[in-house]
Amino acid sequence: MKVKSTLKYPNKSHRKIVILPDYSPKLAEFFGIMIGDGGINNPWQVTITLNSIKDKEYSNFIKSLCFELFGIYPAIRKRPGKNTLVISLASISVVEFLIEKDLPRGNKLKNGLKIPDWILFKKSYQIACVRGLVDTDGCLFIHQHIVKGKAYKNLGLCFTNHSPGIIKSVAAILKELGISGHISKRGSNVYLYRESDIVKYLKIVGTSNDRISSLYNEWRDARVV
Repeated sequence: MKVKSTLKYPNKSHRKIVILPDYSPKLAEFFGIMIGDGGINNPWQVTITLNSIKDKEYSNFIKSLCFELFGIYPAIRKRPGKNTLVISLASISVVEFLIEKDLPRGNKLKNGLKIPDWILFKKSYQIACVRGLVDTDGCLFIHQHIVKGKAYKNLGLCFTNHSPGIIKSVAAILKELGISGHISKRGSNVYLYRESDIVKYLKIVGTSNDRISSLYNEWRDARVV
């Protein structure tokens, strides 16, 4: 059940009326997005930074997700001269809510970035959170290699994060789902190399980002004879 926020300062006009959602897969996916490309750098605003070209469609998904969760639409603007989109959700109540649910404020790495316990306690939340993480800080790619003079194209998936705890948590969640994720030597990447693991990932975890789904569909269709 969703409830309206309780304001600490009811006579102040700087507080928007928002909805504070219960725990759900959608909220867990939003947390994955925030852990990946989001940030809280002041008391009144949440921001998410994306590529303005590759993630243009995905920004619309995030806009709709924000409204579904909190009852307000974020602003989306492109940084002048850069291929960067900034999604800004302005609400003191939402900021306080996210911090209360264990999303760190300020420098995420220095302030103990991790997947919150409430997400780790339920599989559907884990799956949704990983989807948000990979949709922001991950990519699907096609790599080529040559064996005995013959060129082969293979599909790969890479998730990158500079928090060792996040990397270990994502690898552990994938393992529980029967997906073999390999942590890089530097410890900042989780790779999926086998076609079967990537297909299973997209079937179980899925993606909300057209950047990932369109490349997979292109690769899959190219293999159909």
